[in-house]
Amino acid sequence: MTSKPSGLDPAVTERIGELLRARGLRRMPSRIQVLAVLEPVNGHLSVAEIYQRLTACLSADTQPPDLATVYRTVTTLVDQGVLHALTLDGGVTTYGLATAPHHHAVCTQCGAIIEVPARQLSSALEHAMAGSSFALSERAGLTLRGLCPACQDNVQDFGDATDPRSPRRRDPAQRRR
Repeated sequence: MTSKPSGLDPAVTERIGELLRARGLRRMPSRIQVLAVLEPVNGHLSVAEIYQRLTACLSADTQPPDLATVYRTVTTLVDQGVLHALTLDGGVTTYGLATAPHHHAVCTQCGAIIEVPARQLSSALEHAMAGSSFALSERAGLTLRGLCPACQDNVQDFGDATDPRSPRRRDPAQRRR
């Protein structure tokens, strides 16, 4: 048995350890730590964000895993189906828990990622695929682009609010003369 990752709630450590064991994976501190960081997020984080949160949540006497270990850990967890990866425009890869099947809605303004349950889009996908010879795999993912609720409240665009290239209306006080 491995030592408990200090600074984490023992109940969280035990629950994540059992999840790993159920998947046939060893209960390594780095795996438990990465999953403990991702669990409350209910979304996706990049490796840099995972590492930053990890170093912040561990107790001062606990050495966090190095960045290379975090990369190896997320790769292993993706390969084992515990996490899934989502590569965004610009090449940044983010990671989230592979719980229920879902698709992703990505905000074109702030980059927020919202998970959309697959069942909400299943009939639309079936309809879109009807008549084509293309077959979707069970792991097929759909990425929708638009504006999250917060950015919808703040948008001041002309034209298509979801197009990041559309001109932005400026506050008259901000105009340069």
